[in-house]
Order: sequence, then C-alpha cells, then structure tokens
Amino acid sequence: MFLLVTGFFYINDTYSYIREVIAFGLFTAVLLVLVTVLNSLQTRKIIFGFLSIILVLLLFVKMSFYMFYGAKINASALFVIFETNTYEASEFLNSFINKEIIVLFFVLLLMLFFVLIKLFYTEKISMKLRLIPVLMFKHKLIKLFVFLLAIFSCYTIFTRFSNENVFLTSYTSHKDYILLKENLKNTLAQKESSYVANFLSSNEEQTYVVIIGESTSNSHMELYNYNRDTNPLLREIEDELYVFEDVISPHVHTIESLEKILTLSNYDSPNKKMNASIVQLANQSGFTTYWLSNQRPVGIYESIPTMIGNAASNRYFINSDDSIFNVYDEKLLPYLDKVLENTSEKKMIFIHLMGTHIGYDKRYPEKFEYFSGENEKTKYKHDKSEKLVNSYDNAIRYNDSIVREVIDKVKAKNTNSYVAYFSDHGDELYDTSDMVGHDMYNTTPSMYEVPFIVWMSEKHKLKHPEFLDKLKVVKRSYNLEDFIHSFSDLSGISFNEYDATRSVFNIQYQQRKRIIKDGVDYDKK
Repeated sequence: MFLLVTGFFYINDTYSYIREVIAFGLFTAVLLVLVTVLNSLQTRKIIFGFLSIILVLLLFVKMSFYMFYGAKINASALFVIFETNTYEASEFLNSFINKEIIVLFFVLLLMLFFVLIKLFYTEKISMKLRLIPVLMFKHKLIKLFVFLLAIFSCYTIFTRFSNENVFLTSYTSHKDYILLKENLKNTLAQKESSYVANFLSSNEEQTYVVIIGESTSNSHMELYNYNRDTNPLLREIEDELYVFEDVISPHVHTIESLEKILTLSNYDSPNKKMNASIVQLANQSGFTTYWLSNQRPVGIYESIPTMIGNAASNRYFINSDDSIFNVYDEKLLPYLDKVLENTSEKKMIFIHLMGTHIGYDKRYPEKFEYFSGENEKTKYKHDKSEKLVNSYDNAIRYNDSIVREVIDKVKAKNTNSYVAYFSDHGDELYDTSDMVGHDMYNTTPSMYEVPFIVWMSEKHKLKHPEFLDKLKVVKRSYNLEDFIHSFSDLSGISFNEYDATRSVFNIQYQQRKRIIKDGVDYDKK
C-alpha cells in the first residue's frame, strides 16, 4: 500500500509505476506463503517479523532511489556500487541524504515499529497467525490456491519482473561483474596484451605524461570561458597549450568511462574480450611505465582503473582504502620528481588524480580557499549551491596548480616530451539542473563536457609537424572513448589496431556520432 501511494508521486513513468507495484505485490505474496507452511506460532511470528523488516528495507531502497534519481536500480548503478570504496560511499551518502530521504526513513521505521508491536503484543494478530495452518489443513482448496499462487508469483518474477526485483538484479549484476573482472584481470592487468602487435616506436629519449583528472567539468574552468579565475596558472601559458574546445567523456561514471578511454573498448565494441590498454601499448613499445595514483586502489573488489594501472612496470598508490586522512594531489609530485630523475631513455608516466571528486572542500589545502559569496552564473541559487559551487571552484583552482606544476617539471627536463590532461567525467553544479554531482539517470552537459588539454615541448613539435595546425585541431568535436588512438599519435606509437580516423591529432581524423547512454546522439539530444 505504501509503494502504491508514494510511488504514484515519485515514479514518473506510469508503466514503470505499474510494474513496480505488481512486482512488489508478487514478491510479498511469495514471502507470506513462507509463513503459512510453519506450524509453530512463535516461529511464524519471528519469520513474519523478519520478512516485514526485509520488505521495509526493500521499500526504502527502492523509494529513496526513485526520490534521488527518478529511476529504478539497474545493473550499471550496481557496478558503480561494487567499485566504490568505503570513503567514496561515505561521501556519496553525505550528498544523497536529504530531508525527503530522512522523512521516508522515519515513516517506514514507524510503520515497521507498528507492525512488530501488533505482531508480538496484540492477541488478535496472534490468533490470526495461529489459525493460518488450521485453515490450510481443513481447506485443501485454500492450501492448493496458496501454493499455486507462490509458484505463479515466483515464475512471473523470474520471467517478467526480474529487473524490478532488487535481489535478482543484484545477483545477476554481481555475476556479470565478476565475469567482467576476470576477463579484465586476464587481459588488461597483464604487462602485455597478446591482442595487439606490430609495434613501431622511436628509441630516442622521450618523456610523456598522461594526467587523468576526476569529476572536472570544463564549464567551471576559466580556460573554457568560465566567469571565475579558476585557471590562473594555466592561463599564463595558454599560448603553449592545445585546449580542445568540444570534448566529451563516454560516460558520467569513472568505471565505465575509463574502461573505454584507457583501452580499445568503445560504444560499438564495449567490454572487448580482445582488449588492450594504453599502459600495455607503452610497455610493448619499449617505454618504462609508471602509474602514480591518489585514488584509493580498492572498492568492494579491486577497481577497474587500478587493474589497468597494475600493468605498469612501476606503481605508486599514495592513498589507501583504510586511510582516514585526506591526501592532496600535491603529494604525488615528489614521486614524479623521482621518476623524472630516472635514467630510462623512454618514460611513460600516468598520473591519476583525486582531482575535484565529490567532497570538494576536502580536495584542496586551506590556502586555496579563494572563492566566496554567490556566483551570478549559478542558475539555481540557494545556501547549499553557494557553498558547493565555491568549494568546487576552489578545487578546480587547486587542480590548475597541480597540472601547471607537472608541466613545469617536465618542461625543465628539456626533452622530447608532452603532458596530456583530461578528466574522466564532469559534475553538475546547479548550472542546468538543481543538483550536484553526476548520475546516469539525470545527465546534464556538465557531466559529459570535460577538459582535454595538451602541452608539447619544442622538441616534440619538431618531431610531429603535423600537430602544428593548432587552431584547426582544437575545434574538432571529439569523444574521449577514442583516446587510445590519439595517445598513439602523440606518443609516436604504431600498432595493428591503430585507427588514424579516430585520432583527433591526425589529418585523417573523421568525426563520428558521439553516442552516449542507450544510443543517444550527444550532438542531437
């Protein structure tokens, strides 16, 4: 009854609403049949109470998800949960919990309390529970009907309503997730990939750096015409940078996004079994590879980005899953210094930042507390948006200092070098929707449109004169799911799966439809 009433207001799609009500009714019927087959009154009470708790928890999960996202839990959402570590979970809950969720929790808690009081302390309920097996025994037709109802309910749930059943969705999603991780462990976590071959790469001295940002939208960057001074240091060297104007991430979550950006996977060929990553390409092209990360390496299971990073010859994770302290991205810089001092002729360095991950006020030291007050650009203005927008902009300003310092350190070596920076996805900050963060159900341009910035040394430009038409290149519309091909061009790597038409730097580049979500053309949505 509770789902019937509240679902009417929070489940926007009528068809989904009807399916949810039917599915929940069928699941409830199956659970209640369990009570009827028990002879002991006390056991029936305990089981009935336990089932009531399960149903209330299920209701809370379903309805809170609908309240927050306006959609049901699906496999993609569960994949994100499986990849989440305890620290990220606590930060998500801080942003997830609102007044409506709290009211829902206490209403359901009150309902559960009422049911349990009635169950264990009301004689009428005890009498009804006592009569159930008596009626079942005396009336064979009732007994037959109850068992047929249970069989029918189970069959219908499995064949017609499995996507509405949280337990079934969780089970199948977990099974698929484990299979995916095994496939990735057998392919991307290895030093080399047997699925790519015919490598060509110069043996001269080279130092290349790829910086992977986190949750940074280009809409809050001064380099992309934001109205605040969020890129003071990169603006100083803007003439040296390729600032790509129209770049999107393939997804709005780190896992799905980096699984494409860093590998051969793309929308047309997701979760490729014959896959390879940019780390493996570098290994097989004779580079000494380094993975420097400020991301916690473990979720419920080892995360996909971590597995890709583990293919590197040298790995440094400075942020452990059980750490109770905030580790700022600047702590990676001493590791970069050591790597740059290494005598290896060919160095490929991957830096995975914490960037502007949610919990924005924890991403920068106190001295970077720069912005305050209301931003006139913010569409949805209130106390919460003012605080979070200022924190996010401070985090971006701090991120600006990190990227600039990496560039300066590489530039000082005066070698054939480049630094490429992009973010895995962006965040919405009250610009087009009254929300903060990112979710796959209510996507906005800020979640997809990310910075893609490249600095090249003079020696690198001389080696690659085809990159010099900067004004033309930076205006190309681009989807980062093809980054592995652009990475190969930048790094002077050739291999059998390389596709010049997918490299944004190449003269043969062909703009494709930028497909997101379930077949949506991003440029026509």
